[in-house]
Amino acid sequence: MMAFWNKKAKGKKETTPLKEIEVSIHDMRKAISSFAEHKRDGISLRILVLEDNRVDSSLLVSYLGGIPSEPFYMSKETFELFENKDKHIPFWIDKMQKAVDTYFKMEKELPIIEGDPYSKISFYKLEKKAMLQERPPIEFYLTEQEQMVTHRKPEK
Repeated sequence: MMAFWNKKAKGKKETTPLKEIEVSIHDMRKAISSFAEHKRDGISLRILVLEDNRVDSSLLVSYLGGIPSEPFYMSKETFELFENKDKHIPFWIDKMQKAVDTYFKMEKELPIIEGDPYSKISFYKLEKKAMLQERPPIEFYLTEQEQMVTHRKPEK
């Protein structure tokens, strides 16, 4: 069980154990959506994402009713949510989105494989401009509307 710090009168702290609960990815998405609706202007959803891409569940306790028994992970760039089994994906999405954005600013074109109907990102183009030092273990694509990096192959 995780402990959550509450401020007590006169600056003293006490711990209140939080209930560990089973949370589905759907429940977590709903909690994040509610958090987004209620957050103050100027506060980014990035506040929910820790350095290792874990979702800081302590900020979602009031929406979930407890702390998830399993961690969830989220991309800081696209805000896509992942379960523990896919925790490596948001790291690579963030790395690829930054590389794609930098490439586009410099070259005024997207680093996709020419003629690819799925807008598959060209690792070669990014490596050639030193924007990618290591190839990801999975393929990435760009969404049509917002040019966001995704690991999901588009349907054609």
